Amino acid sequence: MEDNIEDRIVTSKALLAIFLPILVLNIAQGMASLIYLIPISEVISPVLYAICYVVLAYWGVKLLSEKIIKLSLQECRIDKPHIEIKWLSCAIVLPIAVMTILLCTPGEFVHNDSTTHAIGIIITAVFVYGIGPGIVEEVIFRGLIMKALEKRWGKRVAILIPSIIFGLLHAIGANLHLMDLLMLFVGGTSVGIMFSLIVYKSGSVWNSAIVHGIWNIIMIGNIFHVGTSYNKASIFSYKLLSHSFLLTGGAFGVEVSIVAILGYLSVIALIQYSMKKKQRLNEQLDRTVH
Repeated sequence: MEDNIEDRIVTSKALLAIFLPILVLNIAQGMASLIYLIPISEVISPVLYAICYVVLAYWGVKLLSEKIIKLSLQECRIDKPHIEIKWLSCAIVLPIAVMTILLCTPGEFVHNDSTTHAIGIIITAVFVYGIGPGIVEEVIFRGLIMKALEKRWGKRVAILIPSIIFGLLHAIGANLHLMDLLMLFVGGTSVGIMFSLIVYKSGSVWNSAIVHGIWNIIMIGNIFHVGTSYNKASIFSYKLLSHSFLLTGGAFGVEVSIVAILGYLSVIALIQYSMKKKQRLNEQLDRTVH
């Protein structure tokens, strides 16, 4: 249900709720990165980095939401961690399906000489690529930002705007041409909408966080790299031989390939179908009661 007019927040707060959480994300990330200046094991430093990143970002979001935007964490769907089995299943099936399809296209497989660093690579994949951004980005984009925009302009805007911003922020620091940016815009917005619908369907950011985190671990964690060039930093690498921009995702990579985008859209379609089916059932129950 949409919020009542009297429950809506003013435009200035809604705009602050877009920019300030992103600032919090960058500050938390920068402060957590100081961990790497300490001469400790490559197995321990990623774990400490992820813990600091999540704690600092969570504290910043809590401060912003409660003191400035005047929204509780519960309103922002940042409740106690609880993962539903169906979203855990989605988190595993989606990236594996995308990866399997890509591996069925022409390419060259290579096992890199990185077995001595395999444990470090796996720990980094789980904590730095998975747990850290999975939790922080969902708490910020699908938690505080989405709820604030929902209370100002409704659910459609709340789903679309953070998803577009989420996609475009990934272009910062990347050397992308026009077509690369177009693929990133479509792919980034699609995955953002998918995460948003998971939150609306489940009522908690933790379910989108698990999907986000496991996707990152499998697709970009350097355990198994798939792309147009070999990645010496990964344990396994599969070099795509295709020159199709749609298949490779261009300069950004396979996360915005047509295979990945179709994966996002499939999940979106299933959620939409489930939500409409539930709505029809509720309408039938209402008619039966009356």
